[in-house]
Amino acid sequence: MRNRKNIAVKILAVLAFLVFLIINSRSISNPFRTGISGAASLPLKGLNGAMRAVKKIIPFASLREENRLLRERIDLLNRRIEESGTLSAENRRLKDILGFKNAIPFSSIPAEVIGRDPSNWSNSLIINKGSAHGINDNRAVISMKGLVGRTLEVGRTSSKILLITDPNSKAGVIIQRNRQGGILVGRPDGSCKMIYIALDSDVAPGDRVITAGFGSVFPKGILIGEVAAVGKEPGRLYKYAIVRPAQDMTKLEEVLCIR
Repeated sequence: MRNRKNIAVKILAVLAFLVFLIINSRSISNPFRTGISGAASLPLKGLNGAMRAVKKIIPFASLREENRLLRERIDLLNRRIEESGTLSAENRRLKDILGFKNAIPFSSIPAEVIGRDPSNWSNSLIINKGSAHGINDNRAVISMKGLVGRTLEVGRTSSKILLITDPNSKAGVIIQRNRQGGILVGRPDGSCKMIYIALDSDVAPGDRVITAGFGSVFPKGILIGEVAAVGKEPGRLYKYAIVRPAQDMTKLEEVLCIR
């Protein structure tokens, strides 16, 4: 279609040129020149219209380029807005955890989660702090919502954290309401299980579970989560409780490591 338009414009231009030569030639009689001029008036009008159309089209080409540049600029600004929103959210989280750090009764070091252990993806994580920052082995790690786990392997600039949901994790805990004690162990499904609960204990769903403070790893009184269900193992002389951690371990981004 575009080629046809180009050919038509070229033909009209040639005709116009020939008419111009004939009209301005003194060797051709006046009546003949007049006839030619009249006959060529329609094609010339068409050529004039075509030229005006071309003049209108030319600015549109520059406008299309300008539009492309503007779209690229808009895409760039949208990316910057998204990045700004992400940085703003991260800044708020860091301010919150630093405020929490100042409010808790023990010394701690803030750290960011930078990855997961490929061999134990769901129950361990990697933070960006190590011995060079004052991190020690076998120390409690918490978030603003509750207990996360403990340091398991400490490198110079990074450390591995064993989460309380790992089956190898164990911690002395108590029910906050009635002070009933027990041992908390991790479960593969991301929850925890409190065992060795006395049969006559009135532990119930919704009870809050906190650290008991036994030993030197977990300070006393750190929230772990809430009881989701209570049961009894066949043939055992104690009850157990399924505990739902207060902190969703899949959404951790910042933690505090207890010194």
